[in-house]
Amino acid sequence: MISLGFVTLDEQQERGYCTEVAKRAGRYGISVCRFSPLNIDPQTEYVHGSIFQAETSEWTDAVFAIPPFLYDRCFYGYDDRSKKAKPIMHWLKQRPDVVFLGYGLPGKWEVYESLSSHPLLSAYVPPTIRLERADDMLELLRHEHAVVAKPVHGSGGRGIYIIQKQGKTLSVQDGFGQERTVIARRKELERLITSLNRRDGYALQPLLSLSTPAREPFDLRFFLQKDETGRWIEQVRAVRIGRPGTWVANVRAGADIRPFADWLDHLPSPKRILVLDGIETIIRTLPTYIDSEFGPLFEIGLDLGVTDNGAVWILDVNSKPGRKVISILPPEQQNDIYEAPLRYCLFLASEVNHR
Repeated sequence: MISLGFVTLDEQQERGYCTEVAKRAGRYGISVCRFSPLNIDPQTEYVHGSIFQAETSEWTDAVFAIPPFLYDRCFYGYDDRSKKAKPIMHWLKQRPDVVFLGYGLPGKWEVYESLSSHPLLSAYVPPTIRLERADDMLELLRHEHAVVAKPVHGSGGRGIYIIQKQGKTLSVQDGFGQERTVIARRKELERLITSLNRRDGYALQPLLSLSTPAREPFDLRFFLQKDETGRWIEQVRAVRIGRPGTWVANVRAGADIRPFADWLDHLPSPKRILVLDGIETIIRTLPTYIDSEFGPLFEIGLDLGVTDNGAVWILDVNSKPGRKVISILPPEQQNDIYEAPLRYCLFLASEVNHR
């Protein structure tokens, strides 16, 4: 039987999702275990984790060898556990006897640079610069009323700041629309940028007009996975609509998920054709290109923005996407998503056997 390990920083993280996958694993000849990289014994290389028991549909504590196939669902912060786990995961990804379902993406900056160099995709990437000095922001604000600063390793809308011109001052709001400070002097701006870059690098973009007529922020989320032949397929597309007065449409920030078709039906026909053409070009091109640039992935959460003029923009590419959007799918399609890691694991196992 093939062993698939579900790796999370916190042992309880995504327990429900992992359990749904594990319930279906037996019919694929796969056993599923879960563990934290922090629970690998460096001397024996054995893992203290838990194994799913198909007979009881429960997890039991166990000690086992590192599984040959791993599903990386580790999300890192700035805490000690994250700092300890990162080099362990890097070590695992270098091992020739271990295959990851997906090897993850580097920071947003590297992804932006890569997409910006592609002959087709570059047209959909907002102008982006690395925020290093006050002049970077001031130069962009000469042409824009407002800009957005995004952490290059952030996710879930955390760490985003909106900087808007207000007369001779700059208003700085977080992604939830809360004003964090008002900047009147250059030294204050320099201190802000130093503070932002202390923990993480930041990328700077013009603030796109991405809101509904009710002034709610929104974006389009596309969830793609590889099938049993290693081919990219789109599992679901949806619209995420944030709370009025905020700047992010992330579900963790309280956004609602609504059917894509309902949103599309409200667009005028010429704009609908323009938007769909942009979306299909990106969906057709981006996944395989990202694979070729950064190594194989298993799944992608792709966030697109659509401005009033019908222009489509790539907002974010996430190699460890959340699954809240699948809640709009009927049960049989949700089942497909729970089985997708198992089918792709079998594909990887067949690839290993043919080496």
